[in-house]
Amino acid sequence: PPSLDYQRALRCMAAAIDYEAGNEPLEGQEAVGQVILNRLRDPAYPKTVCGVVFQGSARRTGCQFTFTCDGSLLRPRSAQSQAQANFVAEHVLAGRNASIVGGATHYHANYVSPYWAPSLVRVATIGAHIFYRRPGATDFAALPPVTQYPPEPDIDWLSQRPLAQGSPILTSTAVAPRGSIFSPWGLPTLQVLTPGRVNALGKGN
Repeated sequence: PPSLDYQRALRCMAAAIDYEAGNEPLEGQEAVGQVILNRLRDPAYPKTVCGVVFQGSARRTGCQFTFTCDGSLLRPRSAQSQAQANFVAEHVLAGRNASIVGGATHYHANYVSPYWAPSLVRVATIGAHIFYRRPGATDFAALPPVTQYPPEPDIDWLSQRPLAQGSPILTSTAVAPRGSIFSPWGLPTLQVLTPGRVNALGKGN
């Protein structure tokens, strides 16, 4: 049977795929999973899947994946989206997905312009996400499966901890209140204008 650490890694991977790319095409979902694995293999990042996904989520501006600190974890996911994300996560962890974004370790939505983007090498655009790797980083032809799982943090504990100070708390309709301000890692400070629309403060509408 799958180990407890594999199950936790799978849940963290699936949560990231669902919340970050649930509305993206299959290739976009796999690409987000590949970014997580690329970071897992990079000495600059944590050595567990959950550690990579939730890195910095307890700090106001430190989260690496926006969904871990912007209140998204309060939004329930549908059974269908969870099943799809689990399917993709299993394939990514098993090394069965194509190498879609090479050695990319970063991505952002196409409606924002993070300060770090010009310093990285753009490798692909899939759906609403643009993917980057560091200059000189290996552009993987294929990723081997993950075969060893060090002790993984418990995602149940991670997802239930209080939100980082300053993060917008989603309402029961999963809409951030108008006027909410948050500043996820790598992005300018954002303000919610209306549901589904944000403004980078200091950069106009």
